[in-house]
Amino acid sequence: MNSNEHKISTAVIEIEDIDIDSYVDEIMAKNGPDKEDYEIFYKLVDRVKAEDVDAFRKKISPILNPDSLFGFCYTKPFGYSGDFFIIEKFYQYYINPDERYRKWDEFIHVSGAVTAVRNRKTLAIEIFEKLNEKAMGTRQDVLILGSGPVTETYEFFERNPDNSLVFEMLDLDKRAIAYAKNKNRKYLHAMTFHNANVIRYTPEKQFDLIWSAGLFDYFKSKHFVYLLKRYYEYLKEDGEMIIGNFNVENPSRRSMEIMGDWFLYHRSADELKHYAIQAGIDESKIDVIQEPLGINLFLRVKK
Repeated sequence: MNSNEHKISTAVIEIEDIDIDSYVDEIMAKNGPDKEDYEIFYKLVDRVKAEDVDAFRKKISPILNPDSLFGFCYTKPFGYSGDFFIIEKFYQYYINPDERYRKWDEFIHVSGAVTAVRNRKTLAIEIFEKLNEKAMGTRQDVLILGSGPVTETYEFFERNPDNSLVFEMLDLDKRAIAYAKNKNRKYLHAMTFHNANVIRYTPEKQFDLIWSAGLFDYFKSKHFVYLLKRYYEYLKEDGEMIIGNFNVENPSRRSMEIMGDWFLYHRSADELKHYAIQAGIDESKIDVIQEPLGINLFLRVKK
């Protein structure tokens, strides 16, 4: 055994030997984990058994309220996981200055899942910019499914005041639309908002790009395939549809589920490709890309 292997084995033994209850009590006593605690804490959360989840949540209950980001996820003030406001807090690196919550907010911001969420915003802007360059002044129609706070579009406009993209935004939450309209008030001339269910909505035209960052990983496989097949028909020739989905390899999955009560359908690249084939899309038109961490995958299908 080389020295690196020894270090890894020792670390595993140390984690296994730590009493979860005592360790969590220590973390709570100092108002959250310090940076040196992050890795151990995540590993301990991964060890929490299904039958012990309620007891674990009871121990951390002082932070499971909307004043902390974990608590905001857990309590769901807007009635559902992954609402527009928590996503915006992730985008803006919001940290509650209250000492009872500050460390916990700093902790969640460095998690793989939250970093991946910010990475997908960056990816969206890059995709919009490439479409704009390709357009060469010709209007490009973009549909965003589950538009949320519309921060990626706002930042795209801020960086590219002269562009050819016109957006249609679809979201079921009226509060999300109100927030997005206010945030993008300078750019409403290039946006149309639809307060509608993605399953029931019928577009009135075809699009050069259909983008959905964080909606489809809430859908069962049959709904995923149905929506993919349905909206694929609303792509222009040479248009493309890009759908985000959390990878099965998500190191933050257990902490999302246990501390945030946030459950998704995690999928592999092969599963996403299989869904596209099930939707009747030619294999040559299918690709899967990812953000830098590989935690968020993106099914990319061309017309």
